Amino acid sequence: MRLPLSPFPRLETRWRVALLCLYLVVVLPALLFFNVGLTPDALVFVFLGAALLVGRPALFVRDWGVFLLVVVLWQQTGPVASMVNLPLHRGDLIATDQAIAWPLLHGALPQVWLQQHLFHKGHWQWYDLVSWAVYALHFPEPLIVGFAIWLRTRVGFQRFSLAFLTLAAIAFVGYIVYPAVPPWLAFRRYHAIPPVHKIFSLFNDDVLLGQLGHHYQHVLNVNYNLTAAMPSLHAAFPVLSALYLRKTFGRWGLLMLVYAAMMWFAVVYMAEHWTIDVIVGIGCALAAYAIVEGMASLLGRRAARRERVSTESANATRTEAISALSQRAGPGR
Repeated sequence: MRLPLSPFPRLETRWRVALLCLYLVVVLPALLFFNVGLTPDALVFVFLGAALLVGRPALFVRDWGVFLLVVVLWQQTGPVASMVNLPLHRGDLIATDQAIAWPLLHGALPQVWLQQHLFHKGHWQWYDLVSWAVYALHFPEPLIVGFAIWLRTRVGFQRFSLAFLTLAAIAFVGYIVYPAVPPWLAFRRYHAIPPVHKIFSLFNDDVLLGQLGHHYQHVLNVNYNLTAAMPSLHAAFPVLSALYLRKTFGRWGLLMLVYAAMMWFAVVYMAEHWTIDVIVGIGCALAAYAIVEGMASLLGRRAARRERVSTESANATRTEAISALSQRAGPGR
């Protein structure tokens, strides 16, 4: 069942959405050109501009304000896990990835095998560029999806944003109780696996910095948690987006799973995540969706039951009143 449509007139929305797409196609690359990272602190202003473009800035602030504030603050929680200082995990992750890939790779790690067969340092291939671009869209993607849903249905956006924050909360707990060393760090710092490259950073240094002279800047200073690998939110966000796009726009929304599959490949190929990180991330996305939609269904049934009881009570009261009036009127009147 599709969620109810927004109050925006259909014909009016179509040309505004087209203009919005053009706006994002121009603005997002422009941010990269002017050395601004595609992080939530910068994207807040991008989507405020998009709201002005569709003529709903006040509604945007009301519907998105708390959500964006939490997202920006959540981005600042990286040092919390290091303050807790629980033991780092890497050996169990290595063994698990080897077990998962055993039928195909017979003990080789997926990250190592992929880079040995596909990566040629200094000679960038088309799949390197695609992997970099997909990975770089980690923060913009759920916000773009949320904006599209918001244009169609505010109720749908409320559920999507709540599921997004639920997923982020699940991941945050995971990063604290299970700090996981990512593959690139397992090699670079601990030499626990054969050589792998942090391809995303190499591309940034070689192409963006070395060839184009780009130096990324942020509105807010962010201290990223290097051991925030389990679960992979890079793998989880596209799954959650696909579920709510499907709920809002029908089966066309499942095309987001193509992007999701590209992301799963990218994070493993570029040695940003273990395969098990991806699998657990997908599971967390499904869990967040089930929690929010389950609660929405429960609350909806309760509201319907209260409304039914209220209607039955009102009907009974009306019937009693009519009966009382008939009795007072007496026979023959």
